[in-house]
Formats: sequence, C-alpha cells, structure tokens
Amino acid sequence: MLMLDRRTLLRAGSAAAAALAPTAPALARAPQAGKQAQPGFYRFKLGTIEITVISDGMLEFPAETLWGDRAEDARGLLTSAFQPPSPVGLQLNTILVNTGGKLVLVDAGGGIDGKFQKTAGALPANLAAAGYAPGDIDLILLTHGHSDHLWGISDRENASLLFPSAEFVASETEVKFWNSPELTAKVSPALKPEVTRANLKLAGPRLRLIKAGAEVAPGVTTIDTAGHTPGHMSVHLSSGSEELLLTADAVVNSTVSFQHPEWPFGFDQDVPLAAKARIAFLDRAATNKTLVGGYHFPFPGFGHVVREGSGYRWLPADWRWTT
Repeated sequence: MLMLDRRTLLRAGSAAAAALAPTAPALARAPQAGKQAQPGFYRFKLGTIEITVISDGMLEFPAETLWGDRAEDARGLLTSAFQPPSPVGLQLNTILVNTGGKLVLVDAGGGIDGKFQKTAGALPANLAAAGYAPGDIDLILLTHGHSDHLWGISDRENASLLFPSAEFVASETEVKFWNSPELTAKVSPALKPEVTRANLKLAGPRLRLIKAGAEVAPGVTTIDTAGHTPGHMSVHLSSGSEELLLTADAVVNSTVSFQHPEWPFGFDQDVPLAAKARIAFLDRAATNKTLVGGYHFPFPGFGHVVREGSGYRWLPADWRWTT
C-alpha cells in the first residue's frame, strides 16, 4: 500500500496550485510602438521621365458628405470591398514629375499644420525624404482650387509661399471662378473660398493661366475634366510610348466612383458635367489600357481601369522595386 506522509501531500498541493495559477504574460524585447508608419514617397520611371508620388497624408469624411442620399449604398459597396465605410479615407498623392529639364509638382496638398485637416500636410517632410527641397520645384500645376490641392503652396497663415522659385500654372476658368465671390456664393462654406482666394493672390505674380489641353512642360499635358469645379483639369503624362493619366478629382474613390461613376459626388460643382467627365476619364483609361494615378486612391495610387458590368473596376499595379 502506498503511504503518503504529510510533507508529501503539502508539496503535491502546492504544485497543483502553482499549475492552476495565472501566469504573467511574456514580454517582447521591445514594447509595441502604437504609432502607424506613414507612406512617404514612391518612385518609378515612365520612359525617360522620373515619377515620384509624394504623400501629403490623407483626409477623412463621412459617407454622407461624399455621396449624400447614396451614402448608405456607398457604405455597402465599401464594406463589400473591405474598405472602412465610416469615416471614408481619401489619400493625398501629389505627383512630382522630373522631365530632366523641369521638376514639376502636380498639386500641392492640403497645407501644413493641419490647415485643412490635421491628417494632411505631410508634403514638405516627405518631399525632403525623397531628396528634394521646396526651392527645387520649377513649376506647380494646380488641377483646381480646392483646399486639398492648392492650400499647400503657402504657410499656416496663408501669408507666404513655401516654394520660393516655382511658377504656378492653373486654368484661367478656375482662377476666374475662385476670385469671384459672386460665383463662389454657392460653394460649401467648409471649402473656405476666401482661403483659396488668398492663396491665388499669393501665387499671382508667378501665376500663368492656361486653357485645358495645354502642354505645360515636355510630356505634361492638361485634360479638360470640368464639372468637379468649373476649370477642373486632369493630367496626361507621356514619354516615348509610355503614358500615365492623373485623375485629380475627376475620379475620387477606387470603389464607389468606379462601380457607380454616375452617382453625384458631394464636392462636385456641376453634378451632371462632373459625372460625364468621370465616365469619359474611366472609359478612356479602360479603352487605351493606360496606367492611371489616383490623387485620392490608396497610396501610391497607381493601377489600371477595366470595364465590369455597367461600371468599372480598379486594378492596383504592383509596386516596381528599382535600385
């Protein structure tokens, strides 16, 4: 017969209790960082042109702001595409084009120090990370006058320009619109047309006005996509046989704007004309199989458009790793 003394029983009980007790979690060698890494820049070649997308951060809006009465339908589409339905994030992908003779920045972001939204304003830091200074920029092409494309040309107080030697190029129709309080009377107060006017005034001495369709630098040609704003322009880049279409705000969301380009978009000034321009842009890209760069698409925003049913689908391009 197995005989257990009192000491053996106590030892067994202690071991059982220790086995049942919760254990302290194992600690990693480094604590969790808790801060998201932000995309800075992405670079590739288009023929002999060097393209660098410079992130200015992102914006966030309720679906109701972007699609109005279609907000619930839009949330459903975003959810089915595994995209956050609320708030809706819009990246800010400014494009730097080095033609070899000119350094051209297409749009300038939403402005430093949270001038428009606190999640924007990363352009100066990311421009430096990409190896450039504001003084290196020869020309800034402004696709239109909305805050997230224009306000980045100046400081927090809209008192001085951040790009000391850049020429500014914009549509004469667009500039006329924003410089007229009568014409901008129906613009949403959230867009602060008075701030856009202040920035255009700052740029005035170096501002060149063009009509859509003009080539502003070798291989950099504007496209008339009016509707989102009266003088809204998209951009066509070309070098040899290679091409790239830049959306500006003709096409804004990589899911909703593709599946239902006919739906009104909240910041479109002329809704029917903007929808017509959006469909024409997508149709051109799909027909010609042209590479597309989306100003508000997930970073870095490059890919292709294919037709799908009565709408379109966005196919992001693989990143091109170069040395």
